[in-house]
Amino acid sequence: MTEADKDAEREIIAECAKQPEHDIGNARRFLIWAGNDVRHVTHVGWHAYDGRRWKEDESGAIVRRLAHRAAEAIFREVDFLDIPERDREILDAGRIAQESLAAPFDAKSATREELQANVADRKVWNDQVAAAEKVKERLADRHKSRIRHAKSSCGSSKISNMLTEAQAYRPASVDDLNRDLYALNVGNGTLRFYREESDFPGDDGRTVWNVRLDPHRRDDLISKVAPVDVDLDAPRPKEWERFLARVQPSPAMRQYLQRLAGYALLGINTEQMIAFFYGIGRNGKSTFVDTLAKILSDYAVTLSIDSFAGEDRRSGSEATPDLARLPGARLVAASEPESGVRFKEALIKRLTGGEPLAVRRLHQDFFEFDPQFTLIVSGNHKPVIVGNDDGIWRRIHLVPWNVQIAKDEVDKELPQKLLAEAPQILKWAVDGALAMLNSGGLNPPRDILDATQEYREEEDPIGSFIRNACEVTGDDQDSEKPFDLYRSYERYAMETGTVKVRDTTFYRRLPDAARRTWPSPDGETMQQFHKAKTNGAPIYRGIRVKHEWWPQGVAEQTGKEESA
Repeated sequence: MTEADKDAEREIIAECAKQPEHDIGNARRFLIWAGNDVRHVTHVGWHAYDGRRWKEDESGAIVRRLAHRAAEAIFREVDFLDIPERDREILDAGRIAQESLAAPFDAKSATREELQANVADRKVWNDQVAAAEKVKERLADRHKSRIRHAKSSCGSSKISNMLTEAQAYRPASVDDLNRDLYALNVGNGTLRFYREESDFPGDDGRTVWNVRLDPHRRDDLISKVAPVDVDLDAPRPKEWERFLARVQPSPAMRQYLQRLAGYALLGINTEQMIAFFYGIGRNGKSTFVDTLAKILSDYAVTLSIDSFAGEDRRSGSEATPDLARLPGARLVAASEPESGVRFKEALIKRLTGGEPLAVRRLHQDFFEFDPQFTLIVSGNHKPVIVGNDDGIWRRIHLVPWNVQIAKDEVDKELPQKLLAEAPQILKWAVDGALAMLNSGGLNPPRDILDATQEYREEEDPIGSFIRNACEVTGDDQDSEKPFDLYRSYERYAMETGTVKVRDTTFYRRLPDAARRTWPSPDGETMQQFHKAKTNGAPIYRGIRVKHEWWPQGVAEQTGKEESA
């Protein structure tokens, strides 16, 4: 320890010596020792600043060690106890009086007046010495009290009390952390995405997104870090690009994945989407997600698929420790849903909708946070989506991974090779974020739009029938009987391989389909059809079956001509 460090420590002990001898005083001692490097986040716990981020002290070991240090230093406060000015004056007077009493006095040669004066002086001096002794006794008692308090403060319960009372002096909420949605903490600073005026000719007044690297700042209250040193001038990641070119041959798909990776660096929720990586094994989807997750480190959370799919048996008051891990996350990954498992659609909408989500850790109270993450689910089986509404389907990006690597071509060292390019891959993702921001969104390519539409039609066979075999005109002159619609649906299902539902299911779901909007025949407007009655019999108006999908045998009854 340098002399400067020793001087600083003495100043801390002197400041602590001024604090009272109770739990609140100990809380202040703890904060004097900790400085500005600790915060208590309500419903979460203590966080400590480590020079890069406010790391959650999950075990409590960091703050408890600081509390131990503060408690043990109380013993040293004895030498720094402040002496009131009046007591100093009494002690000084007593010292001088003691010297005066010890000074020689020649009584034999003194006059009567000198003897009388000496007697008076000695009385005053004795009183001053006595007063000084009383001050010394009080100081000794203070020293003993401080030692007793030091011993008591080192007890486990007193340490806990110290930390409990200190919470009130360094409070923070979950919302106080990670407030800058366009900031990403990395190993050598904080990346900040920002708008600036374009300097391209003809772009007068237009702003573009850019990025810069700032120093780490305590006041940013960032609780995560991707511990990779970024180089904004880094070369392209050759191994990574070779890997992507092998598993995603389409340039449009690779560009989308780069924008998606960049989107996962940000805390924004503008796209309100969930990416589902679909494909059989050895296709690179897990390698892609795992590599990004390892690079993002704190910012990435991997959850069981049970958090997003399957039966939801939790009541509204139960703890949600899995979801309570998500505040501050930028990438959330889950994988391998079993065949036939259902997405928890209401939860997916809340997680991707930008609305606050209430969560609770075990044995703690609920708190709310705003989701700031990109959700990627990977699997060989598509989860079941029961809802036919656009509220869920507009969120789904089905990303096909169709290339399967032969077993004898699998490079088992590929994950390590890719992580060796972590700085370059991070720069690649930064470029993806800028591309996404400057282009106005993820802009999924046709491969993803088509795959998602096919997925929707698989999950909604009636909707597939209406979209592809019918025309929704909204004109009451166009009408179909439920029976005729079902017969046309049977033909459509048989010829296209679409899942066929029973007639009772078809009739039950038709009114729900009528409440939705559908593209009109001209493709420029959205229309609805509706249920009505003719001569007491149900009929649907505003819809007509396309000629090529008329059912066999119905033409004679309806006056329609059968297709050739």
